[in-house]
Amino acid sequence: MGKCFTIGCDPEFFLREKQSGKLISAIPHIKGTKTEPQLLPQGGNIQHDNVAVEIATDPAKSMETFVQNIKLTLTEAVKILPTNTEIVAIPSANFDKKQLEHPEAEVFGCDPDYDAWEIRENEKPCSVDNTFRSCGAHIHLGTDGKDENAFLLDFEGKLTTVKIMDCVHGIISTVLDSGKKAIDRRKLYGKPGAHRPKEYGVEYRVLSNYWLKSPVTVSMMYHLSKDVLTIVREGKAEGLINAMGENQVKDTIINGDADAAMKMIETNLLPILSEDSVYYFNEVLAKIKANDMNFHMEWELYKEAVA
Repeated sequence: MGKCFTIGCDPEFFLREKQSGKLISAIPHIKGTKTEPQLLPQGGNIQHDNVAVEIATDPAKSMETFVQNIKLTLTEAVKILPTNTEIVAIPSANFDKKQLEHPEAEVFGCDPDYDAWEIRENEKPCSVDNTFRSCGAHIHLGTDGKDENAFLLDFEGKLTTVKIMDCVHGIISTVLDSGKKAIDRRKLYGKPGAHRPKEYGVEYRVLSNYWLKSPVTVSMMYHLSKDVLTIVREGKAEGLINAMGENQVKDTIINGDADAAMKMIETNLLPILSEDSVYYFNEVLAKIKANDMNFHMEWELYKEAVA
């Protein structure tokens, strides 16, 4: 039996006017909806989700294909949108009320998600600020049930996978995605353990769209996901959770405590992660510190960005 798995994502982005720099609603500009997403020529689809642009990639079985699927989907999405606009990868923002007049701008995800730690349905988020909107980038892990990752099809296996993704993806993202807009998003969305069970595996719903900023961050997420499945498959999940502390993991993510997260990374994660994961984590960290992660340039989305 093999250890193959599939990985895909459905990130959200905001739409911005290039000249004014103002965020605008994507609703008038994208035909695709939740129930009828618009298929893209080279795979994947696009839709508006509230005022955001949401794309979805086809499942991939390798890092290279995962990166390529995202690039193709982003490239095709840009072709659909008005030429005076651009998509931006920011975790949250406030919109002008004029951009929120459409009825669909008041629709917030109909399907519930669930808490893997408490094993219960999450309460629907409700912001006191009705101009606030946020963007997630959910990771979908899957299996056909014919390999050693078949635990992704079991109830307990899904829960354990999500918990370890909190320990790995969630904690690492607390360091890499530590700005105010990310913390504001976490107050409503992306709580620890947030997921949806799928027939093919699980949808991890904790992360913002920050990790879509570069092929390097996408590559890191692929290898972190591969490591998570290895930890679960080899029966090491309980030991890692006990070592890091369930409550500490959850509190660190909720509070956006980058210092506490970094200590856990150094103490608990770097010694057990694969060389590939460690390499890409360090690469991403270096790019962030050097302010060298321009979303448009990294993916070559707009001619002016690569000129």
